[in-house]
Order: sequence, then structure tokens, then C-alpha cells
Amino acid sequence: MKDFKMKACMIDISRFRVPKFGRMKQMLKNIADTGYDTVFFNIEHTFKTPEHPMIGFEADGYDVMEFRELSDYAGTIGLSLVPLIQSFGHMFHILKWDEYSHLAESEKKWSVSVSDQTYELIDDLYMRASQAFNSEYIHIGGDEVYDMAAGKSAHLLEYISKDDIFLNHILRLKEIANKHERKIVLWGDMIDKNPEVMKKLGPDTVVCYWNYDFKDMPESYKSIDAKILVCPGTNTWKSFFPRYDYAVRNFRLMKERAGELNAFGFMITDWGDAGHLHSISLSEHLFNMAFRVFNNDHIENYYVRNEINAVISVLDKVHYADCLNGESVRNKPEYITKLLFHDNPFSGKCFADQTDGQLSEILKRIDEVEKVVDGVSFETEFEKNIKLFSDKTSVFRKKIELHLAIRKNKGYTVIKKLSDEFIIALRRWFADFMTLWLDTSQPMGLYFHIHFEKKIEEDIIYSLKMYEDIDYEDIPKKALYDDPEYLNLFSVGSPEALKELWENALL
Repeated sequence: MKDFKMKACMIDISRFRVPKFGRMKQMLKNIADTGYDTVFFNIEHTFKTPEHPMIGFEADGYDVMEFRELSDYAGTIGLSLVPLIQSFGHMFHILKWDEYSHLAESEKKWSVSVSDQTYELIDDLYMRASQAFNSEYIHIGGDEVYDMAAGKSAHLLEYISKDDIFLNHILRLKEIANKHERKIVLWGDMIDKNPEVMKKLGPDTVVCYWNYDFKDMPESYKSIDAKILVCPGTNTWKSFFPRYDYAVRNFRLMKERAGELNAFGFMITDWGDAGHLHSISLSEHLFNMAFRVFNNDHIENYYVRNEINAVISVLDKVHYADCLNGESVRNKPEYITKLLFHDNPFSGKCFADQTDGQLSEILKRIDEVEKVVDGVSFETEFEKNIKLFSDKTSVFRKKIELHLAIRKNKGYTVIKKLSDEFIIALRRWFADFMTLWLDTSQPMGLYFHIHFEKKIEEDIIYSLKMYEDIDYEDIPKKALYDDPEYLNLFSVGSPEALKELWENALL
């Protein structure tokens, strides 16, 4: 492997899936055995301290002593644990509480304002994180600060630019981190179009160049003094099934760019947007594959036995749904099947956007999944979770068949029967999902999934009552995100902020 000074992965525990403590230790051991030397924890509100009882009290997480124990254990197996303490955007889970809402930049409660009170809170959080984690670094976040200077700090734009507001804030955070004997790591997306600002971060700062698809690399990364981490992603988030082939191509691209940049290291990110539907074992498996790519190992299938390789391959073809109309998800084919799984089969615009031929093609691909799965024994934790996705894909078939019957204006008796069959199949699948979740993860995150699975049922039951009096062509069609309850399906934040993110194609 190239002489990377940091070989890292990032675990997102802020979006509902928090491993049980023992499973978390096992995950760290598996990551160390793969060859990584650093693990970042995306925390947001899941770092629990008695001094801030409202932060994360409704969610799973770990307290200071638990993180300290994890850090001590990690040190014995050659890992450094780094806290990612969001310190600008992505602050909704803190700002939503009355005790902290006065720190918000705007009513969206997405970003903190530039204020002394903000820095007092961050100083306290960094101090406690420094007591709990064994790394020389704190990751301060800094990505996607969409409402920066849009409210309380807007007056500053009379004197300086947005880039300078961002830079000044980061340099202040750097001072606070240095006070606690820590160096900073941050995401580069907010200023990577401005090399002059990037250069002012200093050589002891680590900047994360993240790219989860195949966009061109900003030139600014080639001319800064800061250390660079290249950050590809496992591509598990927001989708029905992890995009394996897509992820491997992304790993390869970012390895090439690491060479171009003489990068300090790499960090494989595993975000949990949409609630971490995939299991801990899938994260571990994708971390392993990414490490092999960066180590120049030959990627042969998916490093599991042939039967499981075959199942992953056919699931990939279903859920990287390039055969479907992706307008409802900004033409991102990897998100379509998840949206369709939640879309209303009576009135959903994403369903309406598909032709009969497109839906027939996806059904043929599901046929292949069911053929390949037949007779396979799923034994390990990883294999059982692959089976869980294949079972859910069969449930998805039932929803497509229900929609096609509605589209063809089949009689009420037929539609009622297909609706009942789908709901029962969904409940059975979800019972299996909950069982596997509770085997490895803390329980509170399940409420997110329960809410959205229940919403699928309620939408069908309500629509079915109206079905006798209307033809499919006459049913008004609406996008999933026209329903405010669905705004949190892909991300988490206030409805106002999420609506704006969606409308600006930022998901």
C-alpha cells in the first residue's frame, strides 16, 4: 500500500443505527484486522454528557465513559478513534431543543450562528470529546452549511464574503481544538472552489476531499498546504440496497486521485442517511473491499462464497435501477427503488412516471433474485442480512404488482386482495428486520423505521377506501415529498430545511 499516513473509515452513529456496545467493540476489531489505523465517529447528538442532558436524550448513543472505554480498547488493537463533532451545519438535532435554539443561524435550525455563545458550547463539547477519545484530532464537520450567513450572521456580509465567514469560523474552531491539544479535520466542500481561502487553513489542518460518485476534482486541492484525506463512500445510504459495483468504482477513482494529490491518507465514509437500513456487517464488508482497493488488491467478486456473490450481483441490478425513470430522484438510479417502495401505489408520481415496460423490466430483474436465492443457505450475520434484502425485494415485487393492477383499473376485490397480501408480507419482513436489528444494534433507532413502514400501510388503506369511486387516470398524482411526513425519509432536519434541500437537488 502507498505510504498513507492515515488509513481510516468513518462510522455514522448519528442516524439511528448505533451498535450495541459489545458489537461495537467487535466492529473495531474487524476494522483493525482489515488494516485500518483510524476510525472516525460521526456523532452529532449521540455523544451523551450529563452537562448537556437534552442533547440526544431521545436517541441511542454512548456516554463519555463508554467512548473512553472504546478508545482504550481501540488503542490496544492499533486504532485511533476520532470524534466528528458537527460545529457549523448539520446541527438540527441540537438546535431543535429550546435550550440551544438561540444559537441557530436561521429558523431552519440547520447551522449555528457565528457568536460567542456558539463558541462556548463548542469549547465545552471539544473539551469532553478530548477526554473521551484517544486521537490527536477532532473532526469539526463543516460540510453543507446551506444557511450560512442567511440569518443572524447576515450583517457580516457587509464587510466580508461568505468564504471569509467560513474561514474565520474554522480558524476559531481550530483555536478551540488547539486549546484542548487537538488538531482539526474538516470537510472541504464549502470552500473547495476558492483556493486562496483553502490555503489559509494551515499545514497542520487535515481537509477531507469527499466525492461519492464521479465528479471532477476541484483544482484547489492540488495547491493547498493542508493535509488531504480522500474520502470515497460505501454508497449504502438513501438506497434500498447498497450499491456494490458503484461503490467499488468510486473507491478506485478516489485511489487514483489520492495518488494525484499525494494524499495524507484516505477515509471510507459509511453514512446512515435514511436510517442505516443495511446492517453493521455490510458496513464491515464494504470497508474491507475499500481497503483492498486502496491496497491494490484484485477485486474478485465480493470476497464471499460464490452463492452469496451471485445474490449480491442480482440485487445490485435491481436496485441500481437504471431501467426506471429517475426524475423523481434527480435521475439518481440508485435511489429509485427506495422511493418506489415508499411511494403510494394509487397516487404516487414516481409510480406514474414509469411505463409498463419499465416496470416489467424491474420485475424480470426481481425474478432473477428469487431464482438465485432459491436453495441458498444463509448462515453468517452478513449472509442473513443479504437474505433480508432479497426478501424485501420480493415484498417490493408485491407492491409493483399492486400498482399495475390499480393502473389497469382492476376491480375492488382484486385490489383489496393484493393490498392485503402486500401489507402482510411487509409486516412479516419487518418483523425479521427488527429481530436482526435488535441482535446487533440499540433499540431506539427502530422508531424511525417503524414510522415509515406504518406510513406505507396507512397510505394504502386510506387510498383503498377511495378506490371504488375513481379510475387510476383520474387520481391526482403527487410526489412523495409533497407529503411533509416523508421529508425525513432521506435526511434529518426541520421540514423547512429539508424541503429546500430537496428542491435544490441536494437530497
